Amino acid sequence: MINAESALPMYKQIASILKKEIREHRYGDSGSIGTHTDLAERFGVSLITIRKAIKMLAEENLVETQQGKGTFAKATILQDDLHYLTGVSNIISQQNLQAQVVVRTMTFVNTPNHFSDKNKEAMGQTCLYIERLHIIDEVVIGYAKLYLPLSYGRRLSRKDVEDNTIYQLYEDKLGVKLGKGVQYISADAADDEMAEILDVDARTPILKVERESYAADGTLIEIMELFYEYSHYRFRVELDLASR
Repeated sequence: MINAESALPMYKQIASILKKEIREHRYGDSGSIGTHTDLAERFGVSLITIRKAIKMLAEENLVETQQGKGTFAKATILQDDLHYLTGVSNIISQQNLQAQVVVRTMTFVNTPNHFSDKNKEAMGQTCLYIERLHIIDEVVIGYAKLYLPLSYGRRLSRKDVEDNTIYQLYEDKLGVKLGKGVQYISADAADDEMAEILDVDARTPILKVERESYAADGTLIEIMELFYEYSHYRFRVELDLASR
């Protein structure tokens, strides 16, 4: 709760508490955090103090107030229905969210040793390595590491990678017909480097997605590793029930 003796103004304390709760999705997707009156009663403060706190949150684009209905947390969670293997940018676009793509790294590297022998052979000795951040409302939603075979990667520019999904580039620029992909999903904890990139505390739960993508002829065209802070991404799968 808030501390009336603190040097930090009460409205800032309240804003900090609500911000933490919103980040933890305690109100669901775009759920109501209550009316100003509800919040004033909860924290034992005046309506003026609550208005200042809500104003702070609104300036950070975390909430929106609907006249006569209350204040609502803005959704920043991405939902993948797993109908197709698609990129983060596609999912963001489908949810009508505005995102910024930042290419942190784009360089040629030796193909990583931790790849399977089959993938190392398919990728070649050298590959294009890309790191991309997907940012919504100044919050890093996803972090991607991408590895592309040299024969394809040398034909792409940094602007290509900033303005398009990799699958768009394969189809539209490289003329490659897309085939199938395989994806592995696991839970992990952020190490110091990942915590800094995702702007979370070390050991915060993260979701890790490992993906191999293939052209229609079975050629390996991409290995991708995606990382999400646990509260920003979820999968939804609808399946038939097994009888035994």
